[in-house]
Amino acid sequence: MKTFKVLPLALLSLLVGCAAKEPSLNDTLPKLTLQNVLPTVTANEHCNAQMDSDILYGIGFQMYENQELDDAKTCMVMAAPKHTRAFCYLSMIVRQDEQLTTEQRDTEAFNYTAYAALQNDWCAEYGLYQTYKYGNVGVEADAALATRWLERSSLHGYPEAQKELIEQYEERGNLADAYAWTKVMAKDDDSTAADALKKKMTAAQIADGEKRYSELAAQVASKKAMYAEAREEDVGRYSAEIYQEWPDTFKGMSSTERYNYVKQSMYTALDLPFTKSRGHVLSYIVINRAALLKKPDANIAKDPRIVAIMDDPDLSVGETIESGLKVVEKFYR
Repeated sequence: MKTFKVLPLALLSLLVGCAAKEPSLNDTLPKLTLQNVLPTVTANEHCNAQMDSDILYGIGFQMYENQELDDAKTCMVMAAPKHTRAFCYLSMIVRQDEQLTTEQRDTEAFNYTAYAALQNDWCAEYGLYQTYKYGNVGVEADAALATRWLERSSLHGYPEAQKELIEQYEERGNLADAYAWTKVMAKDDDSTAADALKKKMTAAQIADGEKRYSELAAQVASKKAMYAEAREEDVGRYSAEIYQEWPDTFKGMSSTERYNYVKQSMYTALDLPFTKSRGHVLSYIVINRAALLKKPDANIAKDPRIVAIMDDPDLSVGETIESGLKVVEKFYR
């Protein structure tokens, strides 16, 4: 997963309003390595060490969503060396592990989050903001440190962190920073996003806000980068579901070929008029692959029989795929 470089300390201090003598945020965390953070796990029926890491992550995510936490932990531990976001889920999973003592849960949860934050993961950085704000997982509350982690998560593009940061700036009367971050969050074509704040600001505050916005615009992870990161996660999630439910889809493909196919097909599906849900994307990936195996120049998006199936709101994802595969089997040569 793509990460972003840590800002130079001088600039970071300027952004968060901290004195230069304060340590960098990374220096407030323990020195951690994969070896001393990740436990040893044994393969389960869903995940093993020979599987592709993005599929391991995708299955781990499914297991987490289904609250099958033991299996989710195994899959996420196996995925974590190549997927930093897995540590965020491991932190949430371990907090619910009743086989551990409170001290063990707190230590593991904090270390998972801290390790990912050291890799500049916005999810983990936001997690540390919450940890220091509320004083959980055995850590004492520290409002100043919490704010610094909130700002770093915001700089790395997390919208929820940015919203929270704006609210805090407004509450403190720091309208210039609130104005700047409001403009950062706004859609590219929205020139009115900060108008409500402007009405409360002096000309000098607006000028300061514009200056801050110019500084932030060059440093904050772009919406385009965040979108691309989310789609990278989706490749793993779609691959995982297909791997489990329709494994023949990937038959004969190398790991690289499978990854590239799912990614390309996902982006194609997202642009199609009948795509209204994740289920439609998943269906397109599976049916399209079957069609290509029968007819290399196939374009199922132009097949009215398959489009009609995709447009049918009464069909489940499984029924859509089953019906689409029947069309492919009968008509594609």
